[in-house]
Amino acid sequence: MVLRPEFTVRRIGERYDRGQVDALVERVLATANRTVSPSVTVAELRSAAFGTPLFGTGYSAEEVDDFLADAEQWMPDRPVTGQVPTHQQRQGPLFTPVRLREGYNMEQVDDFVDRVMATVNGLPVDRPVTPREIRKVQFTPVRLTVGYDVEEVDNFLDKAEGWLSGS
Repeated sequence: MVLRPEFTVRRIGERYDRGQVDALVERVLATANRTVSPSVTVAELRSAAFGTPLFGTGYSAEEVDDFLADAEQWMPDRPVTGQVPTHQQRQGPLFTPVRLREGYNMEQVDDFVDRVMATVNGLPVDRPVTPREIRKVQFTPVRLTVGYDVEEVDNFLDKAEGWLSGS
């Protein structure tokens, strides 16, 4: 039995409408506990969007997003993760290093891309990447030190989001 999460209530910062989140969470829990039909789907979790209260409180967006990412594994239609045969595995990108213009922190990008590629190829990974996480990821910009070309990294992220969302 899956228990109801406790989200932090915030007055400022990135937050979601509490009523909208509560409604989806109730459906997720009912699906996970097999007490409702039709159930929530992985696609519905990945495309969930909530309003942001102009005034007043809301739930921490980061905590809600983390809960929804974790909830994918409880859904009956979750993709069965299995290693993709070696000849069908997607290869990770090679980004152009840049120095005299803004780039992304290479270590942050490399770590995230490693998780993306492991997720895409069905390899073991501590925390699989979701399309939602790809949309929200932010890398530290670097100047005067070597970084990865911003446009190349952003284009790869768009492609990887498509892979994970089935588009």
